[in-house]
Order: sequence, then C-alpha cells, then structure tokens
Amino acid sequence: MITEGYQKANGKAFNVPGPDHGHIFISSQQHIAEVRKAGRDELSMFGATKQMFQPAYTMLGHNWLDERGAEGIGYVRAVGTLFPRQLLHIMPDMQGIVRESVEAFALAHEAAHGNLDLPAYNLNKKILCKLNGYCFFGNELAENAIFMRKIFEYNELVIRAAEMLRVMPEFLKKIVGPYIGRHTSVQDTVFNMINDIVIRRMEERKLAQNGEISSPPPNDMIQWIIETAPAHLQWGPRRVTYEIIAIWFGSVHALSATVTYVLFDLCENPDYIEPLRKEVESPEFGHFIRTTKGLPLLDSFIKESSRLSPIESISGRRQALKDFAFQDGTAVKKGDWACIPTKAILQDERYFPHATSFQGFRFAPPDKVSSNVQTVYQPEGPSRYSDLSENYHAWGIGGIICPGRFYSAVATKLILAHILKNFDCQLLGQNKRKSTIWRSYVLPREDVLIRFSPRKKVCL
Repeated sequence: MITEGYQKANGKAFNVPGPDHGHIFISSQQHIAEVRKAGRDELSMFGATKQMFQPAYTMLGHNWLDERGAEGIGYVRAVGTLFPRQLLHIMPDMQGIVRESVEAFALAHEAAHGNLDLPAYNLNKKILCKLNGYCFFGNELAENAIFMRKIFEYNELVIRAAEMLRVMPEFLKKIVGPYIGRHTSVQDTVFNMINDIVIRRMEERKLAQNGEISSPPPNDMIQWIIETAPAHLQWGPRRVTYEIIAIWFGSVHALSATVTYVLFDLCENPDYIEPLRKEVESPEFGHFIRTTKGLPLLDSFIKESSRLSPIESISGRRQALKDFAFQDGTAVKKGDWACIPTKAILQDERYFPHATSFQGFRFAPPDKVSSNVQTVYQPEGPSRYSDLSENYHAWGIGGIICPGRFYSAVATKLILAHILKNFDCQLLGQNKRKSTIWRSYVLPREDVLIRFSPRKKVCL
C-alpha cells in the first residue's frame, strides 16, 4: 500500500490511514527540509516513539515528554560519541563475545553430521543481547545469567505488548495496559537490577566530586547516561534507569533483524562469499579491530542487504503535536504522523540503478572490487553503511539521526566476519517465506533455519 501510494504520488505527499492515526508520507527534499525546521512543539519524534512503544505500560509507567529536548538529549552524546570512543578499546572483547555466543547457542541445538541447523533470527538476538549487555552494563550485569535471561524476555514483551496496545481504543488500553505491567515480573526484575547499580554509581559519583574517592568510574552506558543527564533537571536514579532501558531496547530489536537479513542474503548470493571471506581473512580485518573502520566490501554488502530488506517501511516519524501545514498546503492533523516511505525510496530506480536486484558491492569503492565481480555502482560514488544521504533515510531525517549507527555497523561486521571465517552457510527451506509482516514492520521469521557447516580451517 505504501509503495503503491509512493509511485502514484510522484514526489508529492500522500496519506495512508491507520487504525490509530494517519500517516502523511513525504519524500521531497523541500518537505524534509520543512520537517527539519519545524518547531519542537509542532512535529515530534518522541511523540511518535511514545505512541509506538506505549512506555506507560511496557516501561513501568515511564512516559517521557513529547517535545524534543524537554528532558535533555544527553543520550545523543552517550551513544553517538562516548560509545564509539569506547569501542576502540573493547573490540577484541567484543570479538570474543561473538565467538562464545555462537558456541553457546550451538551447544543448545543438536548437531547432525557436524552441521548446525540453527534458527537464524533467534541466534542473532542471543548474540546481540550478550554483546550489547557487555557494552551497556559491563561484566557486572552481562555475566549475571538471570539478568541476561530476563532482559532478553523483556525485549520480546515490549514488541508484542506495544503493538497490541497501539491498535486498542483508549478505554480498552487503560484496562489491558495496567494488567500487562502488574502481571509480568520481567519488567520489575530488569528495572530493579539496573536501578540498584544506578543508585550506587550516582552515590559514587558524588563521593568522587567531593574528593572522597579517587578510583576511575566504569566505562559503560550506565555511567555515560549518568554523566550526560541534564544537570538542570536533576534526574534521579529512576529516570536514569528508564533512559537506559529505552536505549537498550532500541539497540537489540532492529539490529538483530538487520543481521539476520544479511545472513539470508549471504546464503542466497554465494558468489560474494569468496571476496568477502578474502577481505575478513586479510590484514584489513586487523585494521578494523584496531580502528573500528574498514572492510569496505563487507560494509557495502550489509548496506545493500539493508536497502533491499529494511526492517521497516517507514522512517523519520514525527507526530504532530498540533495541526501542522507544509508550505504547499499539505496538512498533518494533530496526532497524525509525517513520515518517510523508506522502503519505497530505497527501491526506486531513479536513485538506485537496478533497484530490485541484489548488487552487494554497489556502495563499495570500485578499486576495492575485483574485476571478476560484475557490479552496478551508485552514480554518486561509494558510501558507508553508517553514512547519511539524500535518498538513504534508514538512519532518520531532519537533524534527528540515529546515534547508534556506528555501533550497529561494527557489531554487524563482527558477527558476519566470524561466520565467514568459521562456517559455510546454507539456507534451509528455500521456498519458505523468510519474513513476517505486521503493519510497517518486516521481520525475519523465527522458524527459518540456516545450516552452519564448520570449515576445516577454523579462524578465531
């Protein structure tokens, strides 16, 4: 429906109604520029996010304000600046966690003739839950089996509960929503375990500021959120904990699906395996571990997979906090969304030549691609997975860009590099549907299996 509307609109705005609000889709640079200039009390990403995830019921009653900046945006510095800096120091540890997570998941599944037939989506959710746990919480909680099991369950709870609540009328939501909060102990467990650490960390920070202790603070997401919290709002431990949980959810849900689709494409496009494997087994991989940069062929392959299989048809959501009108008269009523038809744009022949075919190296520098590989390149030249461009809106629009995109690129490369080095992969059930669609989400099916056959030469 969205793609059809995009094609008929030919660059103009168009409306797709939904059960809970209308969607005004925009794609012109003029409209996007107006979104960027809109007042924070007019169009709100936070309002749309709150509507999506229903935090009043799925996050123990936390209900952030709709206006951007009303509660500070310290998380942008924590996730977009402090986190990437820390990656430079923990890449070898992250590499080890990926290896250990794959081994642990494999041990839980029966092997036949040395092969492992594993549910790809669940595998990636487990890997990224463990990997993110280490990056967010350090060893203190990442090594706590009870906490990691509960926070994994929490991700699943939020997805299912939020989508159910979104489509309910308000009177029914007020009845069902509190029931979800009261009758799911997972929320309390996750909150209390994180909150206990936040309380201790905030007390230690006060002692350090008063010169009573001199030990360096931990270097993880909990600490960064504490340190970047807006001082004038005097966030207490509960508010800091809510912020950490919200960021955590966003870091696992989308990334797990993205990595899974890359694995599917790796299985379905075997001609790319040799050049990709050659890259990750070359000194280029050592450079990546030292700098978090590089591996341009793998980076392009990931970006092409994300272009053809975005996990959402929509991006750049902005909820109208009051009636809003674009200069051409396009109206967004209060409560409705202005948004981008991302999937339709990413598969538009005007911007991506041979848009419906998989061209794994289309975003790579031509001098890095072997002459034996036939490739369609982008007219504007090479780009990285984490880059922003006029027609690639997966990371957001209008000055509000995903600060976690650098970590997403690094984590995805680590997982794919490990698999390329250690396994040959085969997608089982080739005729089986690989995706399930719910509203604007397109997620991998959990019953799709990949056969991982260990290579004779095992590279760690």
